[in-house]
Amino acid sequence: MKLIFALLVVLVGSNQLYSQAKYFVSFTDKKGSKHSIEEPLAYLSEKAIDRRNRQGISVSESDLPVSTVYIKRVMQRGAKVLVISKWHNGVVIEGITPRQLKKISKEPYVKDIKLVFDPSVKGTQTPDFTTYTAYRSINDTANRYDYGAAVKQISMHNGHILHNFGYIGKGITIAVLDGGFYKADILPVFDSLWINKQIILEHDVVEKTSNIYEENPHGMFVLSVMGANYDGQMVGTAPGANYALIRCEDTESEQVIEEYYWTAAAELADSIGADILNSSLGYYNYDASWQALTYSQIDGKTTPIALAAGMAAQKGMLVVVSAGNEATTDWKHIITPADAHGCIAVGAVNETGKLAAFSSIGPTADGRIKPEVVAVGENTVVQATSGEIGTSDGTSLSAPIISGLAACLWQAMPDLSSKEIAELIIISSNQYHSPDNHKGYGIPDFLKALEISKKKGLVK
Repeated sequence: MKLIFALLVVLVGSNQLYSQAKYFVSFTDKKGSKHSIEEPLAYLSEKAIDRRNRQGISVSESDLPVSTVYIKRVMQRGAKVLVISKWHNGVVIEGITPRQLKKISKEPYVKDIKLVFDPSVKGTQTPDFTTYTAYRSINDTANRYDYGAAVKQISMHNGHILHNFGYIGKGITIAVLDGGFYKADILPVFDSLWINKQIILEHDVVEKTSNIYEENPHGMFVLSVMGANYDGQMVGTAPGANYALIRCEDTESEQVIEEYYWTAAAELADSIGADILNSSLGYYNYDASWQALTYSQIDGKTTPIALAAGMAAQKGMLVVVSAGNEATTDWKHIITPADAHGCIAVGAVNETGKLAAFSSIGPTADGRIKPEVVAVGENTVVQATSGEIGTSDGTSLSAPIISGLAACLWQAMPDLSSKEIAELIIISSNQYHSPDNHKGYGIPDFLKALEISKKKGLVK
């Protein structure tokens, strides 16, 4: 029997409760997908294909959509399909009875079935940070922008000098995977993004009909760190970049299904041709105790989300993720997908460069240095929901500092691969020759990265 259930017994007593459970059904192959590797424009944008071509990445079977034949057969068995994942080659389903599920499990094209959402478990998720007013007027006439309160979190990395050179992330697309973007459509710091049509995608993986600008503010805070452009009050690390805003976090609960939402969001980011994927989401503990991870699983090859993040990197995106805020908890370690191979995990320091007490530590379970780098994640300047400029804590906010400045660096050298950009960021960091598992390779210096590139003749 090809079912892999965890505590399935808790659902058997009630068919109504059972129908609310969600499962990931993985398939054996992609026969009947109606697409081929030879005609990728049918399922990938020109920008996605161009990104692959520039980096010497071939279209492969993992790019092919899931078999429509298999999806149809699962639906004919009574299931409602919620999420489709080509990288994991399967679907998330709900609304089925035990008998229907058993029939699906016996289909020859079904590899296995996993319970990913247990409706009997009450959600306990709470916000991981709050904001408060902390605006500091700073007259900054020497630079292209008057950064206001955000000046130190940018100048720590010499990001302001890249901006002065005209490298503001123009032409680079950053996909922001988060839990909602409350008021990002009306707050003044984002006006230029709308005026210049820099918001190129708005999508909700969790609830197709929701308004992402009425959901959780977490993604709005993150976006402000990169995309804010309100001279004299707050300017972000990449005010000239394009942004794809994708909600993939259900902030009402915390279960393994979140990892499949994230995967679908990353696949969408890939398909539209995003260059950088920024994720300030991460997991290790869940509302359902049987879903909780062990440290041995933080190895980059076990969790669905780490596998998806690694796949996103293989597709030529620069994947930047938060290391986690768990150093003062019993867990202490980085969380997933910070453990993913080929991705940059970002820890947190304050504006003086001192490690934030909460910043999760490495290494991965298989011994790799994590986090790779650090940025300001303690008293990070953000746009507050009140409309004022505030500060907040979390590696959720240090990651977008790096993502935004990476976009500026990539603008200067658009022919480089994501791996080469990641390497420059790491080489430029102040602990490059003596990395540890608290700050990784340290604080990146993006001017140094640019100078290294100029010596190699890489800057246009």
